[in-house]
Amino acid sequence: MGAAHVARGRPRQDDRLLPRPPDHALGWKRESMIRGTFSARAYSWLAVLAGAAMLPSCTSASGAASPSRSVTPAPTPCTPGGTPPPARMGAAMTYDAATRTVVLFGGISGDGTPLSDTWAWDGCHWSQLKPAVSPPGRSFGALAFDASSGKVILFGGGAANADPTRIDTWSWNGATWTEEHPATGPARLSNPLLTDDPTNGNLLLFGIGGPRFQTPLTWTWDGKNWTDRHPSKSPPYRNSAALAAGARSGVLLYGGAPAETGTLNDSWAWDGSNWSQLHPSTNPQGGPAFMAHEDARHDVVLVEAVTEQSGAREIIKGSSTWTWSGTNWTRQHPSSNPPVEWFRSIAYDKARDRVVLFGGKDVNTNQATNDTWLWDGTNWSSASGS
Repeated sequence: MGAAHVARGRPRQDDRLLPRPPDHALGWKRESMIRGTFSARAYSWLAVLAGAAMLPSCTSASGAASPSRSVTPAPTPCTPGGTPPPARMGAAMTYDAATRTVVLFGGISGDGTPLSDTWAWDGCHWSQLKPAVSPPGRSFGALAFDASSGKVILFGGGAANADPTRIDTWSWNGATWTEEHPATGPARLSNPLLTDDPTNGNLLLFGIGGPRFQTPLTWTWDGKNWTDRHPSKSPPYRNSAALAAGARSGVLLYGGAPAETGTLNDSWAWDGSNWSQLHPSTNPQGGPAFMAHEDARHDVVLVEAVTEQSGAREIIKGSSTWTWSGTNWTRQHPSSNPPVEWFRSIAYDKARDRVVLFGGKDVNTNQATNDTWLWDGTNWSSASGS
Protein backbone atom coordinates (compact mmCIF):
# COMPACT_ATOMS: atom_id res chain seq x y z
CA MET A 1 0.00 0.00 0.00
CA GLY A 2 1.38 3.36 -0.90
CA ALA A 3 1.99 5.90 1.81
CA ALA A 4 -0.87 8.29 2.45
CA HIS A 5 -0.44 11.84 3.67
CA VAL A 6 -2.58 13.58 6.23
CA ALA A 7 -1.94 17.19 7.15
CA ARG A 8 -2.27 18.14 10.80
CA GLY A 9 -4.72 20.84 11.76
CA ARG A 10 -6.58 21.97 8.65
CA PRO A 11 -8.67 19.16 7.08
CA ARG A 12 -8.54 18.34 3.42
CA GLN A 13 -11.28 19.18 0.94
CA ASP A 14 -12.17 15.48 0.63
CA ASP A 15 -13.26 15.45 4.28
CA ARG A 16 -16.05 17.91 3.56
CA LEU A 17 -18.89 15.41 4.06
CA LEU A 18 -18.05 14.37 7.60
CA PRO A 19 -19.88 15.76 10.65
CA ARG A 20 -18.23 18.36 12.83
CA PRO A 21 -18.45 19.42 16.46
CA PRO A 22 -20.05 22.76 17.30
CA ASP A 23 -18.00 25.75 16.18
CA HIS A 24 -17.52 26.79 19.80
CA ALA A 25 -16.18 23.43 20.96
CA LEU A 26 -12.86 23.80 22.78
CA GLY A 27 -9.87 22.81 20.70
CA TRP A 28 -11.63 23.20 17.36
CA LYS A 29 -11.53 26.40 15.32
CA ARG A 30 -13.54 27.59 12.35
CA GLU A 31 -10.32 27.68 10.34
CA SER A 32 -9.95 23.92 10.81
CA MET A 33 -13.37 23.08 9.38
CA ILE A 34 -14.61 22.88 5.85
CA ARG A 35 -18.39 22.79 5.30
CA GLY A 36 -19.06 21.27 8.70
CA THR A 37 -16.43 18.56 8.98
CA PHE A 38 -13.88 16.99 11.30
CA SER A 39 -10.38 16.45 10.04
CA ALA A 40 -9.48 12.80 9.54
CA ARG A 41 -7.34 12.65 12.70
CA ALA A 42 -10.33 13.41 14.87
CA TYR A 43 -11.71 9.93 15.49
CA SER A 44 -10.94 6.64 17.16
CA TRP A 45 -13.41 3.94 18.12
CA LEU A 46 -13.76 1.30 20.74
CA ALA A 47 -16.22 -1.54 20.67
CA VAL A 48 -17.57 -3.35 23.71
CA LEU A 49 -16.58 -7.01 23.80
CA ALA A 50 -16.74 -9.97 26.16
CA GLY A 51 -15.21 -13.24 25.12
CA ALA A 52 -15.13 -17.01 25.38
CA ALA A 53 -13.06 -19.11 22.99
CA MET A 54 -14.98 -21.11 20.39
CA LEU A 55 -14.18 -22.67 17.05
CA PRO A 56 -14.58 -20.24 14.14
CA SER A 57 -18.00 -21.03 12.75
CA CYS A 58 -21.27 -19.44 11.75
CA THR A 59 -24.94 -20.02 11.26
CA SER A 60 -26.41 -19.83 7.79
CA ALA A 61 -27.26 -16.41 6.41
CA SER A 62 -30.70 -15.24 7.39
CA GLY A 63 -31.51 -13.06 4.39
CA ALA A 64 -33.68 -10.11 5.30
CA ALA A 65 -35.20 -11.66 8.42
CA SER A 66 -34.32 -10.31 11.86
CA PRO A 67 -32.46 -12.79 14.13
CA SER A 68 -34.53 -14.65 16.69
CA ARG A 69 -34.13 -13.98 20.41
CA SER A 70 -34.89 -17.63 21.16
CA VAL A 71 -32.53 -20.61 21.03
CA THR A 72 -29.80 -20.06 18.45
CA PRO A 73 -29.30 -22.98 16.01
CA ALA A 74 -26.04 -24.88 16.36
CA PRO A 75 -23.35 -23.12 14.30
CA THR A 76 -21.94 -24.85 11.24
CA PRO A 77 -18.58 -24.17 9.56
CA CYS A 78 -18.69 -21.98 6.47
CA THR A 79 -16.63 -19.72 4.26
CA PRO A 80 -16.97 -15.98 4.95
CA GLY A 81 -18.62 -14.08 2.13
CA GLY A 82 -21.99 -12.82 1.00
CA THR A 83 -23.10 -9.28 0.19
CA PRO A 84 -21.85 -6.80 2.81
CA PRO A 85 -23.51 -3.53 3.82
CA PRO A 86 -22.97 -0.70 1.32
CA ALA A 87 -19.79 1.32 1.81
CA ARG A 88 -19.87 3.64 4.81
CA MET A 89 -17.84 5.18 7.61
CA GLY A 90 -18.58 5.80 11.26
CA ALA A 91 -21.21 3.06 11.67
CA ALA A 92 -22.12 1.93 15.20
CA MET A 93 -21.34 -1.75 15.81
CA THR A 94 -21.46 -4.14 18.79
CA TYR A 95 -22.02 -7.78 19.72
CA ASP A 96 -25.61 -8.71 20.56
CA ALA A 97 -25.40 -11.53 23.12
CA ALA A 98 -29.11 -12.29 22.80
CA THR A 99 -28.93 -13.11 19.08
CA ARG A 100 -25.24 -14.16 19.01
CA THR A 101 -24.60 -11.80 16.11
CA VAL A 102 -22.66 -8.58 15.56
CA VAL A 103 -25.13 -5.74 14.94
CA LEU A 104 -24.27 -2.72 12.78
CA PHE A 105 -26.37 0.43 12.55
CA GLY A 106 -26.13 3.52 10.39
CA GLY A 107 -23.00 5.43 9.50
CA ILE A 108 -22.45 7.89 6.68
CA SER A 109 -22.16 7.00 2.99
CA GLY A 110 -19.42 8.23 0.71
CA ASP A 111 -21.64 11.03 -0.59
CA GLY A 112 -22.45 12.27 2.93
CA THR A 113 -25.86 10.65 3.39
CA PRO A 114 -26.60 9.62 7.01
CA LEU A 115 -27.72 5.98 7.05
CA SER A 116 -30.38 4.29 9.18
CA ASP A 117 -30.13 0.64 8.10
CA THR A 118 -29.48 -2.31 10.43
CA TRP A 119 -27.27 -5.31 9.59
CA ALA A 120 -26.19 -8.50 11.36
CA TRP A 121 -22.95 -10.50 10.98
CA ASP A 122 -23.26 -14.21 11.82
CA GLY A 123 -19.58 -15.03 11.54
CA CYS A 124 -19.71 -15.70 7.80
CA HIS A 125 -22.32 -13.48 6.16
CA TRP A 126 -23.87 -10.06 6.48
CA SER A 127 -27.69 -9.92 6.45
CA GLN A 128 -29.75 -6.76 6.21
CA LEU A 129 -32.51 -6.67 8.81
CA LYS A 130 -35.87 -5.02 8.18
CA PRO A 131 -37.17 -3.53 11.45
CA ALA A 132 -40.57 -1.82 11.40
CA VAL A 133 -39.08 1.17 13.22
CA SER A 134 -35.54 2.57 13.04
CA PRO A 135 -33.73 5.53 14.62
CA PRO A 136 -33.06 8.53 12.38
CA GLY A 137 -29.94 8.18 10.25
CA ARG A 138 -26.68 9.06 11.99
CA SER A 139 -22.97 8.39 12.17
CA PHE A 140 -20.70 7.89 15.20
CA GLY A 141 -23.47 6.80 17.54
CA ALA A 142 -22.58 4.94 20.75
CA LEU A 143 -23.74 1.30 20.76
CA ALA A 144 -23.45 -1.47 23.38
CA PHE A 145 -25.28 -4.57 24.64
CA ASP A 146 -27.14 -4.07 27.92
CA ALA A 147 -27.15 -7.36 29.86
CA SER A 148 -29.77 -6.10 32.33
CA SER A 149 -32.41 -5.76 29.61
CA GLY A 150 -31.01 -8.16 27.02
CA LYS A 151 -31.12 -5.39 24.43
CA VAL A 152 -28.65 -3.34 22.42
CA ILE A 153 -28.63 0.35 23.41
CA LEU A 154 -27.90 3.22 21.01
CA PHE A 155 -27.17 6.75 22.19
CA GLY A 156 -26.41 9.94 20.30
CA GLY A 157 -24.48 10.37 17.08
CA GLY A 158 -25.08 12.93 14.37
CA ALA A 159 -26.08 13.56 10.78
CA ALA A 160 -23.80 15.01 8.11
CA ASN A 161 -23.83 18.78 7.56
CA ALA A 162 -26.29 19.21 10.42
CA ASP A 163 -26.41 19.11 14.21
CA PRO A 164 -23.53 16.72 14.98
CA THR A 165 -24.92 15.33 18.22
CA ARG A 166 -28.25 13.74 19.05
CA ILE A 167 -29.42 13.01 22.59
CA ASP A 168 -31.92 10.22 21.90
CA THR A 169 -31.72 6.70 23.36
CA TRP A 170 -32.91 3.64 21.42
CA SER A 171 -33.04 -0.10 22.16
CA TRP A 172 -32.80 -3.02 19.73
CA ASN A 173 -34.54 -6.29 20.66
CA GLY A 174 -33.45 -8.35 17.68
CA ALA A 175 -36.53 -7.48 15.63
CA THR A 176 -37.11 -3.73 15.85
CA TRP A 177 -35.89 -0.49 17.38
CA THR A 178 -37.77 1.28 20.19
CA GLU A 179 -37.08 4.82 21.35
CA GLU A 180 -36.57 4.96 25.10
CA HIS A 181 -37.78 7.91 27.15
CA PRO A 182 -35.63 8.02 30.29
CA ALA A 183 -36.50 10.52 33.02
CA THR A 184 -32.95 11.87 32.90
CA GLY A 185 -30.22 11.81 30.31
CA PRO A 186 -27.09 13.48 28.97
CA ALA A 187 -27.22 16.67 26.97
CA ARG A 188 -25.30 16.76 23.69
CA LEU A 189 -22.01 14.90 23.83
CA SER A 190 -19.16 15.10 21.36
CA ASN A 191 -17.91 11.65 20.30
CA PRO A 192 -19.96 9.60 22.83
CA LEU A 193 -18.53 6.19 23.79
CA LEU A 194 -20.51 3.35 25.38
CA THR A 195 -19.45 0.07 27.02
CA ASP A 196 -20.57 -2.31 29.74
CA ASP A 197 -19.41 -1.60 33.29
CA PRO A 198 -18.37 -4.88 34.99
CA THR A 199 -18.35 -3.19 38.41
CA ASN A 200 -22.15 -2.94 38.51
CA GLY A 201 -23.64 -4.45 35.35
CA ASN A 202 -24.69 -1.07 33.95
CA LEU A 203 -23.56 0.62 30.75
CA LEU A 204 -20.95 3.37 30.99
CA LEU A 205 -21.10 6.41 28.70
CA PHE A 206 -18.17 8.81 28.27
CA GLY A 207 -18.15 11.95 26.17
CA ILE A 208 -17.30 15.64 26.04
CA GLY A 209 -20.14 18.03 26.88
CA GLY A 210 -20.88 21.20 28.77
CA PRO A 211 -21.70 24.69 27.46
CA ARG A 212 -18.62 24.85 25.23
CA PHE A 213 -18.00 21.13 24.76
CA GLN A 214 -14.94 21.14 26.97
CA THR A 215 -16.06 19.04 29.95
CA PRO A 216 -15.45 15.26 30.20
CA LEU A 217 -18.70 13.64 31.38
CA THR A 218 -19.44 10.13 32.65
CA TRP A 219 -22.94 8.64 32.76
CA THR A 220 -24.35 5.17 33.46
CA TRP A 221 -27.44 3.41 32.07
CA ASP A 222 -29.31 0.99 34.37
CA GLY A 223 -31.76 -0.31 31.79
CA LYS A 224 -34.28 2.49 32.34
CA ASN A 225 -32.51 5.76 33.13
CA TRP A 226 -29.25 7.62 32.74
CA THR A 227 -27.35 8.78 35.85
CA ASP A 228 -24.65 11.46 35.85
CA ARG A 229 -21.81 9.99 37.92
CA HIS A 230 -19.92 13.23 38.67
CA PRO A 231 -16.54 11.54 39.23
CA SER A 232 -14.03 13.57 41.23
CA LYS A 233 -11.34 12.72 38.67
CA SER A 234 -11.74 12.30 34.90
CA PRO A 235 -9.46 12.04 31.87
CA PRO A 236 -8.69 15.54 30.58
CA TYR A 237 -10.47 17.00 27.56
CA ARG A 238 -10.17 15.00 24.36
CA ASN A 239 -12.09 14.03 21.27
CA SER A 240 -12.02 10.64 19.61
CA ALA A 241 -10.97 8.53 22.57
CA ALA A 242 -11.57 4.76 22.63
CA LEU A 243 -13.49 2.91 25.35
CA ALA A 244 -13.95 -0.78 26.23
CA ALA A 245 -14.49 -3.10 29.18
CA GLY A 246 -12.03 -5.95 29.68
CA ALA A 247 -12.21 -8.88 32.08
CA ARG A 248 -8.88 -7.94 33.65
CA SER A 249 -8.75 -4.20 33.05
CA GLY A 250 -12.37 -3.35 33.78
CA VAL A 251 -13.36 -0.25 31.82
CA LEU A 252 -10.41 1.07 29.79
CA LEU A 253 -10.21 4.41 27.98
CA TYR A 254 -7.39 5.08 25.54
CA GLY A 255 -6.01 8.05 23.66
CA GLY A 256 -7.86 10.58 21.57
CA ALA A 257 -7.09 14.03 20.19
CA PRO A 258 -6.57 16.92 22.65
CA ALA A 259 -7.12 19.67 20.05
CA GLU A 260 -7.00 20.15 16.30
CA THR A 261 -3.40 18.89 16.23
CA GLY A 262 -1.65 16.09 18.05
CA THR A 263 -2.85 12.86 19.63
CA LEU A 264 -2.84 11.21 23.05
CA ASN A 265 -1.69 7.70 23.97
CA ASP A 266 -2.64 7.63 27.65
CA SER A 267 -4.70 4.86 29.30
CA TRP A 268 -7.35 5.32 32.01
CA ALA A 269 -9.36 2.90 34.16
CA TRP A 270 -12.84 3.29 35.69
CA ASP A 271 -13.44 1.69 39.11
CA GLY A 272 -17.17 2.32 39.34
CA SER A 273 -16.88 5.80 40.83
CA ASN A 274 -13.71 7.45 39.54
CA TRP A 275 -11.17 7.45 36.75
CA SER A 276 -7.47 6.81 37.39
CA GLN A 277 -4.61 7.11 34.94
CA LEU A 278 -2.61 3.95 34.26
CA HIS A 279 1.12 3.99 33.65
CA PRO A 280 2.13 1.06 31.44
CA SER A 281 5.81 0.69 30.58
CA THR A 282 4.95 0.47 26.87
CA ASN A 283 2.39 2.52 24.97
CA PRO A 284 1.11 2.53 21.38
CA GLN A 285 2.18 5.49 19.26
CA GLY A 286 -1.03 7.42 19.68
CA GLY A 287 -2.16 7.57 16.07
CA PRO A 288 -5.79 7.10 15.00
CA ALA A 289 -6.92 3.85 16.63
CA PHE A 290 -9.77 1.33 16.84
CA MET A 291 -10.07 -0.83 19.93
CA ALA A 292 -12.07 -3.88 21.00
CA HIS A 293 -12.25 -6.17 24.02
CA GLU A 294 -11.30 -9.79 23.37
CA ASP A 295 -11.24 -12.07 26.42
CA ALA A 296 -10.08 -15.36 24.96
CA ARG A 297 -6.38 -14.51 24.58
CA HIS A 298 -5.84 -10.88 25.48
CA ASP A 299 -7.87 -8.25 27.26
CA VAL A 300 -8.13 -5.56 24.59
CA VAL A 301 -7.11 -5.47 20.93
CA LEU A 302 -6.13 -2.14 19.38
CA VAL A 303 -5.53 -1.38 15.70
CA GLU A 304 -3.59 1.82 15.16
CA ALA A 305 -2.18 3.75 12.22
CA VAL A 306 1.61 3.82 12.02
CA THR A 307 2.70 7.33 11.13
CA GLU A 308 5.80 9.41 10.58
CA GLN A 309 6.03 13.18 10.83
CA SER A 310 7.43 15.00 7.80
CA GLY A 311 7.45 18.71 8.48
CA ALA A 312 3.84 19.83 8.89
CA ARG A 313 2.54 16.65 7.29
CA GLU A 314 1.99 13.20 8.67
CA ILE A 315 2.87 10.18 6.53
CA ILE A 316 0.81 7.06 7.14
CA LYS A 317 3.05 4.02 6.78
CA GLY A 318 0.58 1.27 7.60
CA SER A 319 -1.26 -0.15 10.61
CA SER A 320 -0.20 -1.96 13.77
CA THR A 321 -1.99 -4.31 16.18
CA TRP A 322 -1.60 -4.06 19.96
CA THR A 323 -3.01 -6.00 22.90
CA TRP A 324 -3.63 -4.93 26.50
CA SER A 325 -2.98 -7.47 29.27
CA GLY A 326 -4.50 -5.44 32.08
CA THR A 327 -1.18 -3.81 32.99
CA ASN A 328 0.74 -3.22 29.77
CA TRP A 329 0.48 -2.81 26.00
CA THR A 330 2.23 -5.32 23.71
CA ARG A 331 2.65 -4.92 19.98
CA GLN A 332 1.63 -7.99 18.00
CA HIS A 333 3.21 -8.99 14.71
CA PRO A 334 0.58 -10.62 12.49
CA SER A 335 1.56 -11.79 9.02
CA SER A 336 -0.82 -9.19 7.60
CA ASN A 337 -2.70 -6.11 8.80
CA PRO A 338 -5.90 -4.52 7.48
CA PRO A 339 -5.49 -1.47 5.24
CA VAL A 340 -5.37 1.83 7.08
CA GLU A 341 -8.81 3.43 6.99
CA TRP A 342 -10.39 6.24 8.97
CA PHE A 343 -13.72 5.90 10.73
CA ARG A 344 -13.81 2.09 10.87
CA SER A 345 -16.25 0.09 13.00
CA ILE A 346 -15.03 -2.68 15.30
CA ALA A 347 -16.62 -5.27 17.59
CA TYR A 348 -15.79 -8.61 19.18
CA ASP A 349 -17.88 -11.55 17.97
CA LYS A 350 -18.01 -13.57 21.18
CA ALA A 351 -19.82 -16.54 19.62
CA ARG A 352 -17.05 -17.06 17.05
CA ASP A 353 -14.15 -15.62 19.10
CA ARG A 354 -13.20 -13.13 16.40
CA VAL A 355 -12.69 -9.38 16.33
CA VAL A 356 -14.66 -7.94 13.40
CA LEU A 357 -13.46 -4.80 11.60
CA PHE A 358 -15.71 -3.18 9.00
CA GLY A 359 -15.75 -0.32 6.52
CA GLY A 360 -14.28 3.15 6.88
CA LYS A 361 -12.63 5.65 4.57
CA ASP A 362 -9.62 4.55 2.54
CA VAL A 363 -6.72 6.92 3.23
CA ASN A 364 -5.36 6.54 -0.30
CA THR A 365 -8.52 6.84 -2.40
CA ASN A 366 -10.61 8.87 0.09
CA GLN A 367 -13.54 6.58 -0.73
CA ALA A 368 -15.90 4.91 1.73
CA THR A 369 -15.34 1.14 1.96
CA ASN A 370 -17.24 -1.98 2.99
CA ASP A 371 -14.47 -4.49 3.60
CA THR A 372 -14.68 -6.95 6.52
CA TRP A 373 -11.62 -8.22 8.41
CA LEU A 374 -11.35 -10.81 11.18
CA TRP A 375 -8.74 -11.10 13.96
CA ASP A 376 -8.24 -14.59 15.41
CA GLY A 377 -5.75 -13.65 18.11
CA THR A 378 -2.74 -14.20 15.85
CA ASN A 379 -3.52 -12.89 12.38
CA TRP A 380 -5.95 -10.77 10.41
CA SER A 381 -7.82 -12.27 7.45
CA SER A 382 -10.15 -10.70 4.91
CA ALA A 383 -13.77 -11.86 5.04
CA SER A 384 -14.88 -9.76 2.08
CA GLY A 385 -15.55 -12.63 -0.34
CA SER A 386 -18.57 -12.62 -2.57
